[in-house]
Amino acid sequence: MNHLNSVLLEGVLVDNPKLIPLVDPPNGIRLVKFDVASDRFYVNREGVKAVETVFIPVQCWGSLGEKCLEKMKKGMTCRTVGRLRLSRWMASDGTSRKSIEIVAQHLEFKAPRSRSVNPEILEDKNNEADSAGEPEVLYTF
Repeated sequence: MNHLNSVLLEGVLVDNPKLIPLVDPPNGIRLVKFDVASDRFYVNREGVKAVETVFIPVQCWGSLGEKCLEKMKKGMTCRTVGRLRLSRWMASDGTSRKSIEIVAQHLEFKAPRSRSVNPEILEDKNNEADSAGEPEVLYTF
């Protein structure tokens, strides 16, 4: 039985999306990654307004990733719907590393406020992230 693994994140693109070179990509499917900065504003114990920012990596597979490369730019507001995925690898110093990323299934984005009002919507309609056999993918660093 599958458990619920769904996430919705809204924030700002930290940098332009990047095409990630893969070793032996399954079915020639391409991987694009970018980071989203998401802010949480609150009032701390001292009554002072504060902000907490988290930087979350996002993966986009196949045609969804290719559309991201074309249309998304640093500074755009982005709403990402997807699932969490744990990546593990061995660093060059021999230590085991891991990180959690969002595998995007649906994206909405718009240019910075001064340039756009209407969001553009992209979806992984063919579910290419799942068909990519992603657990078998090796990253090059």
